[in-house]
Amino acid sequence: MTDRDPDGEPKAVATPALLSALASYRTARRELLETIGLGQSNRDPLAEVAEHLVLALWGGRLAESRVQANYDLVATDGTFVQVKYLSNPLDCWPNEHCVRSIFGVDWYTLVVYEAFDVRGVLAFPPDLTEICTALGKRHPGQSTSLQFTRRNWRAIRDDAEGYRQLGMRIWLPPFR
Repeated sequence: MTDRDPDGEPKAVATPALLSALASYRTARRELLETIGLGQSNRDPLAEVAEHLVLALWGGRLAESRVQANYDLVATDGTFVQVKYLSNPLDCWPNEHCVRSIFGVDWYTLVVYEAFDVRGVLAFPPDLTEICTALGKRHPGQSTSLQFTRRNWRAIRDDAEGYRQLGMRIWLPPFR
């Protein structure tokens, strides 16, 4: 927990402690990147892990450029897959995510992290209408966007087969 001053602002961390923590992170990051075959990367490690996890689960090949727009991998059946992630602590979800249809992309995949642990992988088809209806969504543009919340995650996780029937692909731990 971060110490705070009387105004509630975070206190500055002593330089040696900060640099020591960075050194620990650097070592762990190098190990993570080596595990997924990336000697060096300045991209967000959660994004890198998400893409490699989806590749391992789905099969196919990563896009030639890791920073190109629209899709991140081409599945073995030739479909284009966008990979995003949503990361939150266990006890609350301050972050939410807008799932959206992308022209020319067949699947929008969301890796869900809680406390830096992968809780599931959700792949959404381009037409989101039935999924939004099942989730009781009320926002506009439900055929092409879904404002994804913790409640939605729990509903899909707890009825994975029902959402698979609506066209989703869902992977929950343990991953094989």
